[in-house]
Amino acid sequence: MTQTAQQTVRVGLEQGLHMVPCSLIVRTAERFSCEIQIQKADRSADAKTMLDLLTLSAENGNVLVLEARGAEAGEAVEALARLFESNFVDPASGSKPATGSDR
Repeated sequence: MTQTAQQTVRVGLEQGLHMVPCSLIVRTAERFSCEIQIQKADRSADAKTMLDLLTLSAENGNVLVLEARGAEAGEAVEALARLFESNFVDPASGSKPATGSDR
C-alpha cells in the first residue's frame, strides 16, 4: 500500500511565495523520494519544480494543501509544513527570505 500524507498550511510571508521561499520548498522536497504536490484552490504544483511553484501565485494568507504519496510521505509533509510554520527561516543560515521591503 502506498503511503500518503496531507496537511493544510497558510502562507505567512508578506510577499507570498516568491523565488527564495520556493527554492527552500524545492530544496526540502528533493530530500524525499516521494511525489509531493502543493495545491491552491483548483491549481496543483510539483513541489520539486520551481516553475510549478511560482505558477501557484500563492499570496500572503492563502491556504495551501501539502500532499505526498510514496515512501517518506509523512516525513516530507512534516518537513514542508515546518517551513511554513517557521515562516521560511532557512535552517542552514537561520535567516528569513528577503521580502523586498527589507532593503
